[in-house]
Amino acid sequence: MGTEPERRVELGKDTPRVQDAAEPTMIAPSAPPAAWPSAAPPVPAASPELPWAGIEHAMPPAELPPYPPPPPPGPVFPAPGYAVPGPAPYGVPRYPVPPPPQALPPRYGYVDSTPIWSILSFCCVAASVLGGAMLCGLPVLITAPTGIVLGVVGHSKGEQMGKWAAIANGVVAALAAFVVVLLFVLIGSA
Repeated sequence: MGTEPERRVELGKDTPRVQDAAEPTMIAPSAPPAAWPSAAPPVPAASPELPWAGIEHAMPPAELPPYPPPPPPGPVFPAPGYAVPGPAPYGVPRYPVPPPPQALPPRYGYVDSTPIWSILSFCCVAASVLGGAMLCGLPVLITAPTGIVLGVVGHSKGEQMGKWAAIANGVVAALAAFVVVLLFVLIGSA
């Protein structure tokens, strides 16, 4: 990489940044006020015909309409437009009777009837069978009791297959226990 020769950088220190202002004039304290320089033009004084001093095109105040008359004296209740059913004692307002509440509309929309508890319980049956087929007892120890509980919960919630899912998990757990005992017997006798 080549290097460039050094160049002088102009920072602008030699040039004035602000135009020089005029020198301030000193006023002697003994000078009369007429000799003082005026900074702003004088404001005209208010006159009786122009109460707004300094406004060139003043508008006279606008004429406002008078206030509306007060309401005529009389009964305030019942409000106009409301019928008064039956005789009312003096001074007691009578309001219209509200209509009786209507019955709730029939339930609409989609009601989910998916037997999710039974589905989960059958998934536990499948996991137990796969764990038993691999001769691994740990999945059976976890998934079979879980599947039984899920099947019972599904049956208590009204699912038709919940009972059968719990029974299937119980059968798989019993078969797994039988296979484990059979393996221990076979290995112990060998």
